[in-house]
Amino acid sequence: MARLGIDFGTTNTLAVVHDRGMFSIANHQASTGAGTIVQDAFPSAILIDGKSGERWYGVEADRRFAQLGPLCDGIYLPSLKRHLRDYVAGQRLSFAAGREGEADDLDVVELLTGFLSALAGSIRQSQGLADDEPLETVITWPANANGAQRHVTRSCFRAAGFQVLDTLNEPTASAIELADCLTAGRSRRAVTEPMAVAVFDLGGGTFDASMVWVEGQSFRVLASAGIESLGGDDLDQVLVNMFLDRLGGSPETVSPLTRHALLRQARSQKESISTGAVRSLFLNPMDFGLKGHPVSLPVDAYYERIRPRLAPAVVLLGEVIESAAKRQPNITEAGRLTVYLVGGSSKLPLVAEMVSAAFPDSRVVLTDKPFRSVAMGAAICAMDRVSYRDVFARHFGLLRLRDHGRVETFDTIFPAGTPIPRRGEPPLEKVARYHPAHNVGHLRYLECTAIGSDGLPADGVRTWSDILFPYDPAQSLTAELAPTEIETTDRFSNEPVCEVYRCDHDGVITVELRRPACRDARCYEIFSE
Repeated sequence: MARLGIDFGTTNTLAVVHDRGMFSIANHQASTGAGTIVQDAFPSAILIDGKSGERWYGVEADRRFAQLGPLCDGIYLPSLKRHLRDYVAGQRLSFAAGREGEADDLDVVELLTGFLSALAGSIRQSQGLADDEPLETVITWPANANGAQRHVTRSCFRAAGFQVLDTLNEPTASAIELADCLTAGRSRRAVTEPMAVAVFDLGGGTFDASMVWVEGQSFRVLASAGIESLGGDDLDQVLVNMFLDRLGGSPETVSPLTRHALLRQARSQKESISTGAVRSLFLNPMDFGLKGHPVSLPVDAYYERIRPRLAPAVVLLGEVIESAAKRQPNITEAGRLTVYLVGGSSKLPLVAEMVSAAFPDSRVVLTDKPFRSVAMGAAICAMDRVSYRDVFARHFGLLRLRDHGRVETFDTIFPAGTPIPRRGEPPLEKVARYHPAHNVGHLRYLECTAIGSDGLPADGVRTWSDILFPYDPAQSLTAELAPTEIETTDRFSNEPVCEVYRCDHDGVITVELRRPACRDARCYEIFSE
C-alpha cells in the first residue's frame, strides 16, 4: 500500500510516495501539441476561462498561462496558499476576469478543494493507483500557520479524497528528512549522537524557523516561529519593481495578468542566480506588451534591495535558537548545531552568506533538493519510522472580562512553546473554572505571536471562534443566541462553570463547556468560523 507525504507549497506542491520500501517523487504531466510535459512539481495555481468558466489546475494551469500570459482571457490564481493566511469561514475572493475586466467572486474552499482533487487525480495517474485505493497521507503546513488555515487545509484535503493520517509543521518535516539522511548513513559520515537542527525554511509565501532536537528516531521541537509576509513571492515582487522602475512604470500601471506574467519571469531570473554564474538579470518588456528597451540589472543591486527583507528572518532564527537553548542548553555546544536551509528561496547564495555570518560556530547545510525536503520528511512520518513532538508556535487563548466587566484581559490557554501530543498520546488538557457574572458567556478565542505589557495580544493576532454559551440553567445548550441577549447579572454566580480544553496530535483544539448544576455539557471544535 502506498503512503504519501505532501508539501502543499505556495509556489509548488510536491508529493513523495512510499511504496514497497522505496521513496519516489510523484510526477505530473500535461499534454501539448509538441508532446507530453512531465515534471515532479504540481504548481499551486489555478486558471479559469473568462467565458466558459472551465478550470485548469497545476501543470496544465501553469502551461496554459505561460503560453498566453497577459493575453489570457480569464483569471490566473498562483500562490493559492497565500489566500489561506487570513482565511475565515465563507471567505470569497474577487478578481478582475480577463480582458473584459469583469469582477468574479470565488469561494476559497471550492478553489482549494478543486485544486487538491486535481492533485489527487494526478498522483493516482502517476502511480497507477485505482480510484478506490486510499491515499493515506501526512500533510504539512507552516509552523506559524494560524488555526483557521490549519482547519481549512485539513478539511479540503479530506474533501478531495485524501485520508489524512497526520499533520506536520514544515520545518519539522525538513529536520526529519535531514536527520534520516544522516542517521541512515546516506551521508559520508553517519551521525549517531544527538543533534540539534535549526531549520531555516524560506518558501514561496512564508518564512518558518524551528529548532529540533534529534535523538535517534525521536524528534522534539524546542521552539518555533515564523514571518507570514516573507517568502519567494515577495522577493520576486522586488525584482519586478526594479524592472518597472527602469522602464519608468509601477505595479499599479500594469494589469493583474501582466503582473502575474512579470512575476513568473522574475522567479525564473531569481532562480538562475543559484548557479553562481549569473551576474545580471534580464527583462525584455516587449515580451509582456510593455514599451521600452530591454533591461539588465546587476545581481549585486538586487541583493542590496532584498538584504533588508531577509535580515528579520536571520534575526528570528537567532531568537528561536536562544529560546530553544533554555529548554536544551547543550544545543549551543561547539559542533552540535546544524542550520538547515530549505525552501526554494534558500537557494539564493545571499541567504547562505547571511546565515553563515550570523552563526559562524554552526554548520550551515543547504539541501540539494530544497523543494523536496518537506515532502520527503512527511513521507518518512507516514511510514511510522519516527516519532516527533511539535509545539505551539503561537499563544492560544480567549479574551475575558474581569472586575465586573470593567477590564478586558487575555487568558492564555496554551502558551507558545507548549508541546503538542504525539500521535497515540492522550490529548493535552487544561481546565478553567469560574462563577459567571452574565446570563450568557461570550467566549472570544484568538491566537497571537506576542503578548504586550498590558497582558493583551500585541502582534500576529488571528481570531478563532466566538462561542455564546448560556449560563442560565433554564436555557437549552443548543439554543441560538445573539450578543445582544447578554446581560450583566449575579443571578448565576452560585452556578460554577467549567471549561475543559483539549488539544490532539493534529493541534485541533476543542472546548467542553459544563454546567455542573445542571449536569450537562456541550463540546465545540474551536476554529475561525
